[in-house]
Amino acid sequence: MNNIEFILTTTMELVTLVCAYLGLRLFKKSWKLRLALIVVPLLVNAILYIIYQTTPFFYLGVIMLLCLPFVWPRKSA
Repeated sequence: MNNIEFILTTTMELVTLVCAYLGLRLFKKSWKLRLALIVVPLLVNAILYIIYQTTPFFYLGVIMLLCLPFVWPRKSA
């Protein structure tokens, strides 16, 4: 594992955890902001998984996919 990959893995782990927490906790804010907080790290993790083919990016993407139904806008909202 080279230095750049290690730094990207560590950074994306922190970003994923913070964005998952904030995306699920911002109840009264805009649903677009909450959805963006989940989708952007999901896409970045997917791209990094395609580039490096290592499992941490895959599992971080799975975490964000599991958070996605909880921030998806409902018809009643």
